[in-house]
Amino acid sequence: MPATRYATKEKAAIEVYGKEGNFIASLENISMTGACLTWAADQAPLNKGDLVRMTVILKAVNRKHNLNAEVVWAEGKKTGVNFIKSAEILDKMMDKV
Repeated sequence: MPATRYATKEKAAIEVYGKEGNFIASLENISMTGACLTWAADQAPLNKGDLVRMTVILKAVNRKHNLNAEVVWAEGKKTGVNFIKSAEILDKMMDKV
């Protein structure tokens, strides 16, 4: 059964592991297992398989959350990510080598 998704308009700073720089994306929806992100046309696109670190800024409660994720689909300026545990990120990065 898929996780319940919640619509949101929060922003997230996205850093792609293995690439320089970062950019700001908008969260279209979020769940316990993942999120859907959109970004401006002039920003670097995300590709299926990219590993990212997201810093989600929750303005309503004045908090930040750091999450690791893997891009599972990408269409134009929109992408879906699955969250992964910090302990798994190194293994996934080594699998790419």
